Amino acid sequence: RNQSKRNLQRNIKNALQSIPVGEEGVVDIRLTKDDSTYVLAVKDNGVGIKEEQQDKIFVPYFTTKSTGTGLGLAMSKQIVEGMNGKIWFESASGKGATFFVTFPELNN
Repeated sequence: RNQSKRNLQRNIKNALQSIPVGEEGVVDIRLTKDDSTYVLAVKDNGVGIKEEQQDKIFVPYFTTKSTGTGLGLAMSKQIVEGMNGKIWFESASGKGATFFVTFPELNN
């Protein structure tokens, strides 16, 4: 559960960092349930992800930022897939991005 919390924090932090300085930022977080699967969506109105970068976004050490290691989304993918979930995004350069995470309902 701590990994899930860090994953959500990472997605929110990335969304906030994608918003240009001086712009009014909007980050929309939604959690829905479809049958026995949860879907988490984190949507921002930031700069988006350039088309030529999109296939590298989950590759370790790849980053679009001037700081950081480029491990955050690679780790997120590993964590989500370790929970039998999926992670993906939809984005257009200059129009923001939405990251989606699905994971099965946990039976306690």
